[in-house]
Amino acid sequence: MKGRVAVAARRVSGLSGASRMIVEHARRLTALGWDVHVFSESLDKKALREAGAVAHRVPAWPWGSWWKRRAFASAAGRMTQGFDLVHGHGDLLSQDILSLHNCVHAAHEAVHATPLPDRDAVGRMHALQLSRRSFRVLVANSRLMKDDLRRRFGVAGENISVIYPGFDPCRFKPGDRARLGTPAREELGVSSDETLFGLVTSGDFEKRGLSTFLRAFAAAHRDFPRARALVVGKESRLGPYESLARELGVRERVAFREPIVEVERYYHALDAYVHAAPWEEFGMTVLEALACGLPVITSGRVGAAELLEGEARSFVLGEMSTDALAGAMLDMLGDPRRRTRLGALGPRAAEPCAWDRGAATLASLYERLIKK
Repeated sequence: MKGRVAVAARRVSGLSGASRMIVEHARRLTALGWDVHVFSESLDKKALREAGAVAHRVPAWPWGSWWKRRAFASAAGRMTQGFDLVHGHGDLLSQDILSLHNCVHAAHEAVHATPLPDRDAVGRMHALQLSRRSFRVLVANSRLMKDDLRRRFGVAGENISVIYPGFDPCRFKPGDRARLGTPAREELGVSSDETLFGLVTSGDFEKRGLSTFLRAFAAAHRDFPRARALVVGKESRLGPYESLARELGVRERVAFREPIVEVERYYHALDAYVHAAPWEEFGMTVLEALACGLPVITSGRVGAAELLEGEARSFVLGEMSTDALAGAMLDMLGDPRRRTRLGALGPRAAEPCAWDRGAATLASLYERLIKK
């Protein structure tokens, strides 16, 4: 055994990127000889057990977002004492490694054009962690995220490691369009001569720029009536977005679907992937779309755009505005050969982010910290 590691996060369940990352890293770290224990209020015990990790439930405080977080930090902090390493995912006040998955201050400013309110519980927790420097190493999901943490909180660059989120190359790979995509298009009612754009997320349509996506799609649709759109994600207030699509005259051309485990079916149904977030720490769906061989439109304020090189960067927008996105969508619609060419570049861009590589990088970080 290389060492006992305590991993702590308030939620390790569902389809969120952070939860998937914790489970997939645990699977590979245990295979590399680490004894991984996961501490959380919300646990997918079956997934963690199959990954080889030991699950520990942390008692949940019932009231108040801020006090829930402080109670978890206190309880999990006690429960994780005595381990060789403690790896927190944004919810502890003392740890060896702090992995942050959100830059809530930057995201709020990008979406709302106002500073994050001081009362925001996640923002307060991050500010406390970063001001106290309650970590030995901070892991960021992208260089974009690293730069924000350096500028906003003064964290030294040498104390920040960038480890990109990952994907499963056995699931997300080119060549599955006929097997997975064709049935999905039939279920969606999309014919072979229609061009399907998609935006996929686990949730939070406001942060992912769905309004911009719908407005840009409507503008592109006026010139290309055979265009269609697919929106995948869980949203408690879907009505306003459906109403917006109706007002724009494209409601019948936009399909809304909730997330599914086999999300690769939807990727292979698409002709192009659009990530319209005004600011995103990484964007795992961009990575998955690239791995499936899709051309991608996004902006330089999305961390996963750092993976794109050469011609593919021509669809990395300087800003995520309706006009800029509509223009990029029109370029995609008007040049099918270019879509094919760009899509073929995606798997190579995604390859360095396979889960095995990310877990190996994390294991090297663990080994370095244990030796110190």
